[in-house]
Amino acid sequence: MKKTYLIVLTPDQGGYVVYIPDFDANTEGDTVAEAIEMARDVIGLLGIDCEDEGKELPQPSDAAINMVDGDTMIFVDVDFSEYRCRHDNYYESNQ
Repeated sequence: MKKTYLIVLTPDQGGYVVYIPDFDANTEGDTVAEAIEMARDVIGLLGIDCEDEGKELPQPSDAAINMVDGDTMIFVDVDFSEYRCRHDNYYESNQ
């Protein structure tokens, strides 16, 4: 199951702080590419946690986000089935 979520990148001390409104979560990265990858990882982890707990995944919102000068709003796609498979395989091979 693939979904696309909004993230907000805020420049901060040579890197980027990332806010993921639909999960009310934050992460960061040194570059835009790293920040996007970190956001995808956080969304994936929180998503499979929701599934494991029997909760529904947050639906991607189209709500307006309060942004300040310098913020960038982008969308990140996450395939939760693929993420779960990679995540489970990683932990199995590292035990």
